[in-house]
Amino acid sequence: MDWRWTARRIVISAFLLFHLSATVIWVMPTCPIRQAAIGSVSYYLMPLGLWQFWTMFAPDPASNSLELEAEVVDAKGIRGLFAFPRSADYGTWEGMLHFRHSKYAANLTLAEFEQPKLSAARHAVRQFELPSDAYPVEVRLVYQVRRAQEPGKIVDLMVPKQRVELASYRFETPAEVKP
Repeated sequence: MDWRWTARRIVISAFLLFHLSATVIWVMPTCPIRQAAIGSVSYYLMPLGLWQFWTMFAPDPASNSLELEAEVVDAKGIRGLFAFPRSADYGTWEGMLHFRHSKYAANLTLAEFEQPKLSAARHAVRQFELPSDAYPVEVRLVYQVRRAQEPGKIVDLMVPKQRVELASYRFETPAEVKP
């Protein structure tokens, strides 16, 4: 038997074991094992979108549309707004490649995902490419929430969205926002 075939089987088996373990941890009910591992598992599953936001299957599914934004205020008081991408920002075919954006924004409501919230805040600050004299920087992650309309009714876009603050952070130096 060729050693390359054996090595390939070991690598594939290790990946499958890792992936299935991450998936099991993700879907576990809250327990000490899940609480200890969910932070690390979320770094793998969340960017890939290989997870579920279970309220879509609940008897009373989520009825809000969420838009995630970051308000960034530098040391001089200059304010910037970074809107995280949404599937609706793309055309039909391109949007299919970005459908996971809404899942990412929705899961940030969960208290156990503090690290992904912090990563989102850092990402927003990096988008502004601020000079070092603009620090310290304050960031607020905010949801723009639009209540879904009843089926068959026309959506009234003039109804204001509700603003809900998700988290806030302060970065003292540019080094704190580096990837």
